[in-house]
Amino acid sequence: MKNNNTFKEYVAPIVVLVAICLVITAALAATYGVAKPIIDTNSKKAADQARTELLPEADAFTAYDGELVVAEEGKVFVEDCYVADNKTGVVITVKTKSFGGLLTEMIGIDKDGKITGVKVTNHADTPGLGTKAHTEEHLKQYKGIDKLTSPSAKDEPAIDHITGATISSNGVHFGVYAALEQFNKMGGIK
Repeated sequence: MKNNNTFKEYVAPIVVLVAICLVITAALAATYGVAKPIIDTNSKKAADQARTELLPEADAFTAYDGELVVAEEGKVFVEDCYVADNKTGVVITVKTKSFGGLLTEMIGIDKDGKITGVKVTNHADTPGLGTKAHTEEHLKQYKGIDKLTSPSAKDEPAIDHITGATISSNGVHFGVYAALEQFNKMGGIK
């Protein structure tokens, strides 16, 4: 009688919990299997839309398969580079270290090597302070630039950095700097 009571008291609840965990794990795996292709499709669509905004003359984009720039391991690196099929330019996605962690931005560069636009697509910077470096007003000062003299926004005469958001300003600036470096390393548009 005591063995049966021990089973009910200790083993049965463990078996029930393990069974519940297995069922929930299977349900989560099935949900992920269904949702993953939809998430990937939506992410690709959003990225294509951002590329088109940054380089409106482009008809379609093809991924660049050459070497990508890594300025500082884990801090500044080109994530991907897409060349316009009609050779009007490139759109480069760069990840840089910013105040809140990694910041992702896309930079459009025309066939002449001039920046057509900058768009921050993901960040964790402080709202209202660090995000001032992500505003359209701040980012538009990069438009038309084909060369930066310094990877630091503070030391770049052509760019006004945001006072009080130096790390975020530098994050954006270093990403643009890396994108121009990538464009030059590719040898421009061919």
